[in-house]
Amino acid sequence: MVLILYGLISCFKDTIPRYLVMKKDKRRRSRSCKTPKASEQKTMDDNYYGISSLNYLVESFSLNSSQREVVRKGKGRTPDPRYRRKNGSSSLVLAAIARQSGGKVDDIDLTALTSHFENYVKTVNLILSRIFKTDRRAEILGEALSNYRGRAYTLLRNERDLCYQHNDEYKGLVYERLHRNALEHAGRTLMADWSRRQLFNTAIAFLHGSKDDVLRLLRSKHIPSDLIRRVRDQCAAVRNTGSGYHYALGVLRQLRLAIDSHILDTLGVKINWRGRQRKKVASLLAKGSLDFQNVQRLVKRKIKSWAKDGYPFAIPQLRSYSLDFSASTENSTSQGYWFSLDPERENEVLLHLKLPPGIDGREQIDSPYKSKTLTFRFLDWLPRAATEDTVKANRAKKISHLNRVEQLRFRAAKFLDMHEQLMNTIQFQHVTHQLSRLKHKKNSDPKVIGRLADEARRLKGSRRSAPPRLLLRGHKVILQIPFLSPNGTVSSKVFRDKVYTTEAGADRGLRVPVALSVEKDTKFVDLLISVEPLIAKRMLLRKNASVLQSKVDKRKNNWELKRPEQAYPQFLSRKIRHFNATWEKIRRLDREIARIIAAKTVWFCEEHGVKKLFFEDLRGFQGHAGSKDLSWSLNANLWGKIIDTVRYMRESLGHSRYSVWTVNPRYTSQTCHQCGERGFRVNDESSKIKKQGGEFFYCIKCDAHHHADINAARNIIHVQSKSSVVPGQTT
Repeated sequence: MVLILYGLISCFKDTIPRYLVMKKDKRRRSRSCKTPKASEQKTMDDNYYGISSLNYLVESFSLNSSQREVVRKGKGRTPDPRYRRKNGSSSLVLAAIARQSGGKVDDIDLTALTSHFENYVKTVNLILSRIFKTDRRAEILGEALSNYRGRAYTLLRNERDLCYQHNDEYKGLVYERLHRNALEHAGRTLMADWSRRQLFNTAIAFLHGSKDDVLRLLRSKHIPSDLIRRVRDQCAAVRNTGSGYHYALGVLRQLRLAIDSHILDTLGVKINWRGRQRKKVASLLAKGSLDFQNVQRLVKRKIKSWAKDGYPFAIPQLRSYSLDFSASTENSTSQGYWFSLDPERENEVLLHLKLPPGIDGREQIDSPYKSKTLTFRFLDWLPRAATEDTVKANRAKKISHLNRVEQLRFRAAKFLDMHEQLMNTIQFQHVTHQLSRLKHKKNSDPKVIGRLADEARRLKGSRRSAPPRLLLRGHKVILQIPFLSPNGTVSSKVFRDKVYTTEAGADRGLRVPVALSVEKDTKFVDLLISVEPLIAKRMLLRKNASVLQSKVDKRKNNWELKRPEQAYPQFLSRKIRHFNATWEKIRRLDREIARIIAAKTVWFCEEHGVKKLFFEDLRGFQGHAGSKDLSWSLNANLWGKIIDTVRYMRESLGHSRYSVWTVNPRYTSQTCHQCGERGFRVNDESSKIKKQGGEFFYCIKCDAHHHADINAARNIIHVQSKSSVVPGQTT
């Protein structure tokens, strides 16, 4: 029997994917374990999550053409006002030169890089199209990746139509190492899409077997939380992940949108605004509605078709121009990128990119890729930033601003550590390359080889940055380099042996963006963080954007009705550009607000030794119509940016990523933090008359007044003891 089974496996070995006949079990270890280790941290739901020592902090660098002078101290940044437009050809030429003097990347380099990105995007999308050629294959590969411990490309390259050696189509687009990065990129996309499909199928099966839950989903304004939890718990792909609740929420929203659209399209009702669509569908399914039976049959038939034939998923595709070298090895020239220091210019680094077949570059002396090289330069601003922060710290020390001194000294130490990581990476590249060449060269000096080998071992054990990522945004080329977060050695230079034992809560206030409260020995230390000028400017810009959007939409609709398939006129194009520029300003303000609030939050927590920081979880939260309070103006998107920035800054200080949590804020603003009884809002500290949206909170049992936002922040600290805690990122 064993021989027969072995013979069958041997016969069909070519048709069975290689990862299914591996001898070694490649399954991931479970995230939860029974006994904790020293490197693990216990979470609030009694699971243990390993804390990875390789937490990376990403810094961005603007790339310039290799001929450009990066540090010019203001020279040539703007066109010379003497060169104005005149009828003379010489004036026009001078004006054109002046306008182009501020460009960071030449047109030739930008064209070559764009072609490079296009080839990479084509390769990733080609791999995805072959993976998703059949749903069965995508299901098998996705499940294999979910149980695989190694890199995604090491599994996917075992497939014959995905490997580089057996496909000339890949060879015409990219070189071999870049194909490895494309496989890794496609593997991550496949894994994310597989988890999403598993969650969709689980939600459809759940709704197919529960008629009452379908009605609750379609009648309710907000998706019931118990429905979200039940869908999450039934899906094994997201059950134990911190963000499973929010993934399930997004899937149920998308399913509800598809059902609403199907109902309205079938009935011939045309409503563009999503809020009115929801009200219309809810009214059709209300008790006593004349169309209730008909609409219910439509919904039942639609869900049944999804359960039988599957949900109509689209094949995922890469659309953004991004080039990720995360699957590359940093000590080989074939990785596709190469760093070298400019000997003539201080703190300027040259980045040499290997171009794929069919794209010609410029030959550089320091590049190992010869004529297939596209070279950029960027300024290593880290040493300069560290020096500036050190000078500021000395000034703050003279005026006895000790907390500010601590902040600036740590930031300077962090920048210097990042600079050392980058230098170690560059040196490691060159040492290993030189060592490899000497080993393959005859009559090489053994002493030199031994010295280089020792240097390579030393650099291999040092702190080094991870492989970079390139982004193309319009005419800007951005280099993102992941650096190791400061470890105990870097942090101890500033903080020494500081002990973190306290906990803090953060509430989104009615009159201030964030109210913080730290509990220390049964006492509280509070802080109200305000950025009124920026918030006022943001609200004004959002109002202007809303007015512009209504005008632009009205004129676009009129133009498309009267002159279909014709380009918009100049006045309308200007309005569209104005609208886009306004929203770009709002996004910049959001980033600035998030940075300022996060910095104040993080350093307040450092001052008081906070180990865990709790935010209220507001994803999916919507304010009531017409609300004008600051709390409602800070939408969930901006609140999520604040939390992400706080988490990033906490990690940069050496804290665990599990030191920032989001919790369910239910009743935190209506409960007294001292006795736990319900209270109500009042206008001031002397009032006992209920006032909706009042600044203070009054507890009848304690006969005490508290600041409403501070009271909520103190309650948020203790939410983690309940089952409503929601760990994970907020994005």
